[in-house]
Amino acid sequence: MSHRRPRSVHRPRSKARFGASPTLLVLAGVLLAFPGCEQPARVTGLVTLDGEPLTTGVITFNPAAGGPTAYGAIGTDGRYDLRVGAAEGLASGDYVVTVAANASAPATPPEQPEAGSPDAGPPVLPLLTPEKYADLDRTPLRATVKGGEQTLEFHLTSQ
Repeated sequence: MSHRRPRSVHRPRSKARFGASPTLLVLAGVLLAFPGCEQPARVTGLVTLDGEPLTTGVITFNPAAGGPTAYGAIGTDGRYDLRVGAAEGLASGDYVVTVAANASAPATPPEQPEAGSPDAGPPVLPLLTPEKYADLDRTPLRATVKGGEQTLEFHLTSQ
């Protein structure tokens, strides 16, 4: 009786090295190419008016290609931190930026007109920033946002 060893079945080895098949590498590359797969951007910065920090207002990043708008309240030090709704961060891309800051309401409100008169309603507070910065069609402010953390400064002038 002969004791032969059972013949092993020859299985071809993968030509891929490093443990990943070429198909998986291509698939991973394709997935990373989609914008939804990239890292969201966290944008913070500073807004000044005539060289001084703007102490109030809102900065808005309006995506040039459409999508959700990002907003940030401007603090007393002129700094802002953008959010889209309750979420921190925004998508990479090109944005049209608007800035609007209104004067504070007076400590003692003006005399109120009679109810029902055309002037009845909350007082309109004047803009502290030039109107062009608050107008989406006229603002000269633009930004290109990239993934990760980014600091962007906007220096407005009264002229």
